[in-house]
Amino acid sequence: MALPASPFADVLRDKDHYHPTGDSIIRVENTLFKVHKLFLIHNSPVFATMFDLPVRMGSLEGSSDDWPIVLEGEKAEDLRAVLKYIYAPPIRVQIHSMTIAAIPEMISVAKFSHKYEMDHWKEWALEVLAPQLVDPNYIPVDHIPALHTLYNLLGDTSTRGRIMKHWCQVVERDDLSILPILTAADASEDRNALVDIYCIQIRRWENSTNVLGPQSFAQGGVGPTHFQRILSGYTSLSLLWNRLRSHQIPHPFQNAHCRGGYDGPDHDTQCVPYFRKQWTEAIMDAEHRYPHITQMSSRLSCVGERLHKQNSTDPYYISEPEMIDCFSVVIKRFKKHVQNDTGSLAGHFFPESQVASTK
Repeated sequence: MALPASPFADVLRDKDHYHPTGDSIIRVENTLFKVHKLFLIHNSPVFATMFDLPVRMGSLEGSSDDWPIVLEGEKAEDLRAVLKYIYAPPIRVQIHSMTIAAIPEMISVAKFSHKYEMDHWKEWALEVLAPQLVDPNYIPVDHIPALHTLYNLLGDTSTRGRIMKHWCQVVERDDLSILPILTAADASEDRNALVDIYCIQIRRWENSTNVLGPQSFAQGGVGPTHFQRILSGYTSLSLLWNRLRSHQIPHPFQNAHCRGGYDGPDHDTQCVPYFRKQWTEAIMDAEHRYPHITQMSSRLSCVGERLHKQNSTDPYYISEPEMIDCFSVVIKRFKKHVQNDTGSLAGHFFPESQVASTK
């Protein structure tokens, strides 16, 4: 009967960092590294403590390929990157000489160094990465998820946010799946990013031939919670706009009585028809400029700007000072509504945030 395969049968020595004169063997995944532990002790208090622990009687840990120190949960590529620069001559670690091709290694160095408190190497790696992030458009798409994970791990929400914003742009531009970026935003509990991703999916639905068709609403691997939020957000935004889209000025903004001094009949025959025309044209112009329902803030701003402009440039309107005063009240009410109630998309996808903001 054949013996079962050894769990270490496929363990290989690292081709770059299995140093013959090394005094400690470390296994990460299925790779063996033979290193000089002094280098690790010098750079990391965690490794210093690890190597300073009392050795059990008869323990051979770290002494041979058969008895390596095992770093569980680490990646061989991360330790390999750290060792590459620890062992490198000074000229190879000069920040100005590092190129965009070094991004994967810098991510590995920063991540591993953060865990093992190798502060010098973590700061060095971040200094190398910083100029590469000035313009995210030059970052290879494949590196974006790992960069987001790194800065989330480090708690750098500002840089993480910039990376996420660019990632969203890439996903929409290249028509990529939203699943990876959705998972990343979920893991970092980044509500703003989730809203941006939900909006990407809504715009994709709007660009399809049948927004409400079952095929266009197929979940495609998106979890039920996210799927429900997307549907709820789309419905909420659509209802909001449809209320404004009426040919009549919505009740919260209209003037039942003339605010400029006209009597009732003159207000009904002069002010109301003119305002109705301007309102309808402003709504249609906003839809033309911003075709997606997720562009709600831009639509509302467009409506307000057009109404305000019309208030000061229309020859017919200017010749009637009563109408100027009357319509000014409509515009003022509308602008206040925009500022107070529709400044953020989050409330449409996370209704509880809208409730909390009013407390």
